[in-house]
Amino acid sequence: MLGALPRPFYAYTAVRASELAVRLGYREVTWIEFGVASGNGLIALEQIKAVVEQYIPITVRIVGFDMGSGLPMPVDYRDLPYHWQGGSYEMDVPKLKARLSNASLVLGPVAETLPVYLAKPPHDAPIGMISFDLDYYSSTVEAFGIFDVPDEAILPRVMCYMDDVIGTTECYSDFTGERLAIREFNERNESRKLSPCYDFELYGYERWQEKIMIHHDFGHARYSEYVGDPSLESQIPLID
Repeated sequence: MLGALPRPFYAYTAVRASELAVRLGYREVTWIEFGVASGNGLIALEQIKAVVEQYIPITVRIVGFDMGSGLPMPVDYRDLPYHWQGGSYEMDVPKLKARLSNASLVLGPVAETLPVYLAKPPHDAPIGMISFDLDYYSSTVEAFGIFDVPDEAILPRVMCYMDDVIGTTECYSDFTGERLAIREFNERNESRKLSPCYDFELYGYERWQEKIMIHHDFGHARYSEYVGDPSLESQIPLID
């Protein structure tokens, strides 16, 4: 399935999230994109949704968060102002809305829109996949508030795509940007951690795999619930 879908990093995280939701008994799941920009990613998620719903017994909700007016002004050096500028990636809102079939678009500063969203989290469609592409340290820290929803509104393990952790000319470091936001999140939380994904043994190596992380909530009520494939044998016979 993955090879036929756009954006392998979106396809992989979306499919994995949907499979986990089904194994936990959910009929719906939510995919979120922080940083929509022109909207190509949100459109890709809608294309992935159309295929996933054909092969996996799940209904997908898609939500995109963005300023709409482009990047805000950088707060300080941690937002990499030498690389990012306020106003970049402005969205043509009417044009994008006309292209979208079912994804929801939430416009405005994440610090203002996310609390409104969290006030009524999707209990019947838990969050399972999140793309973080807000560029800035400050905006990413604000977006990490998504993990504060109740257990019923989020899967115990959330597949995450972290766009701004490796690049080309950005001069990323562990002390600025998204990498700093991730490190500080892990330092602040004892039972919730953002960890690299190590599940690519059966895949050929591609750089996008370095951007995939998993949010583990060890204190989640369903974290330790068995989700293995019951069709597989649970014992390995001794070879004669």
